[in-house]
Amino acid sequence: MRALVVDDHGVMRAGLRSLLESRDDVTLVGEAKNGEEAIEQAERLKPELILMDIELPGLSGILAAEEITRQQYCDRILMLSAHETRNFVESALRAGARGYVVKTSSAQELQTAIDAVCSGRCYMSPAVTHHAVGAVADPSGTPASPISSLSRREQEVLRLIADGLGNKEIAGELNLSPRTIETHRANLMRKLGVRKVSGLVRIAIRDGLLTA
Repeated sequence: MRALVVDDHGVMRAGLRSLLESRDDVTLVGEAKNGEEAIEQAERLKPELILMDIELPGLSGILAAEEITRQQYCDRILMLSAHETRNFVESALRAGARGYVVKTSSAQELQTAIDAVCSGRCYMSPAVTHHAVGAVADPSGTPASPISSLSRREQEVLRLIADGLGNKEIAGELNLSPRTIETHRANLMRKLGVRKVSGLVRIAIRDGLLTA
């Protein structure tokens, strides 16, 4: 099984590399540090398995997984995440991920998850299994957007960021201090799993907060 590892932290990539090299059924063929690189490497290398961090600089792991799935570069994506909330789990599943492992999991659990995904099955860490079940059992059939986890004020700040306003301009619009806006911006990036303004803009457009 040809594998691609995607994580912006060198130490994490080294750990995943060591874990994969301990297996006889997986060969590591590439590494990427961000979502854009992940898509490019997936297109070029045609991996059969991708281990991807959900939080990446620029294009998030979720958005990268969506594109990789859409282009049919790989159909076995195992998402690694520090988040245990339903919004992230549902978003990962909608993006095409076949597994979701929280980063507090043991190496043995990660090996189990790889076994499952490699064999065509799905795997969810026990800490998030109930979210996956809840998504399937939801009679509305309407997946939650990551934006739904934001407060009304955070959604206002996100919309203004996506409109191209700077911290001082947003502060003036909302009658808040620039420092408060900086805090909101940091919280938005943490909650939505992105590290650049471009990632916030993509999510705002994708989820209908901005229509341009």
